[in-house]
Amino acid sequence: MAGHEISRAVLWQKRRRGEIRDAAAAGAVALLPTGAVEQHGPHLPLDTDSFTAFTVCARAAEDIGEFPVLVLPPVWWGLSPYWMLFPGTLTLRPETLLALIGDVAESVAHHGLRRLVIVNGHGGNDGLIQAAAVKSSQAGLEVAALSYWNLIPEVLRDLTERDAGSIGHAGEMETSIQLHLQPECVELKDVTPEQCVALGPRTERDDPADQGIYLPPNPRMEAPHGVYGAAHAGTADKGRQAIDAAARALADFVRRFRGDPAPPAG
Repeated sequence: MAGHEISRAVLWQKRRRGEIRDAAAAGAVALLPTGAVEQHGPHLPLDTDSFTAFTVCARAAEDIGEFPVLVLPPVWWGLSPYWMLFPGTLTLRPETLLALIGDVAESVAHHGLRRLVIVNGHGGNDGLIQAAAVKSSQAGLEVAALSYWNLIPEVLRDLTERDAGSIGHAGEMETSIQLHLQPECVELKDVTPEQCVALGPRTERDDPADQGIYLPPNPRMEAPHGVYGAAHAGTADKGRQAIDAAARALADFVRRFRGDPAPPAG
């Protein structure tokens, strides 16, 4: 990740068994990044969604010093059947993803942790992570679920020059985030503006009367090059600001979720 090395102290898989025991006894919160391994246009890496969710979790965990926060290994794969049109996409069945998250949650609870946050980076998982939170909640384990872009709607509206606050798909914001996190994996020269489906405050699928209605992407008809949004409007600085804001917002939520007030400013 560009310019930032994650502390092993926040990574579940880098800890020893006694450290997990001690963290649980201290009231640790676990974060489970979820995303997808799927096409992101001709210019972005397949792990865009999962790596972004993982980074937001790791930076939020590092920001919290009042109690332990442990970032679980990411659930890399998500619900991506509509992107199987393009090479490289891996997709799970809905029931597989629900079962996988449920098994991880059960393991976390078995080791004494009492709070788990599912942090998602892929739009196709949105409804499923909410169902997973319900299914995984049990006596002694409280589970919350969120998608990182829903933490920062005002920030996205301020940052996007072309995509009207939308996270899009391989468009302005996701391109910006990858230019910040893993610029060595981005090839903007491989995508042209003509290959990008324009996003804006009003599109055929953005009628105010249809708010709250979900329609899965139909790339064969809508985005034959696999890009929703203005990829060439992406910059590393926009990506940095988005990731920083999402990490701060997640840290604030985790504090509230655990019942701890935010630390004093300064």
